Amino acid sequence: MNYLRHVIFGLIASVFGVFSSFVMAGVSDLAPCPSTSFSKFLPAYLESPSVQAAFTHIPLKKIVTVDAEPEPEQKIVLLDKQKVVFPVIPGREKRVADGVEVTVLEELNAIAKIKIEKPDTDYQIVYVFKFEKCWFLDEVQDYSL
Repeated sequence: MNYLRHVIFGLIASVFGVFSSFVMAGVSDLAPCPSTSFSKFLPAYLESPSVQAAFTHIPLKKIVTVDAEPEPEQKIVLLDKQKVVFPVIPGREKRVADGVEVTVLEELNAIAKIKIEKPDTDYQIVYVFKFEKCWFLDEVQDYSL
């Protein structure tokens, strides 16, 4: 009976050991933070879909402007992993081809905002990043109609 308890205890300990090794392997596979400085992080984020995938909060909060009467209104949508398409922000080549510009609006108290807009159109999207050991895209505010 005592032997059986030791065998069962050993099996349970082994299962927990394998599980914790699996969990730790997943943690160590996380992409390293490109930079804790937003001015250095942003270029890496803009130009790499894999960096975007690693440093975008899921679910991603998206605020869209809905054309409604009498005034356009804001609608909040939470996008799960299947609905977030990377790159969330197109790379430089596509931005130049589309004539869109990137402007850093603010970086204050672990929050940074950038705006991507196409001059002389209603295309305007604000991306909100939050710092949590690294920068993460936390929210998209699409003001385009």
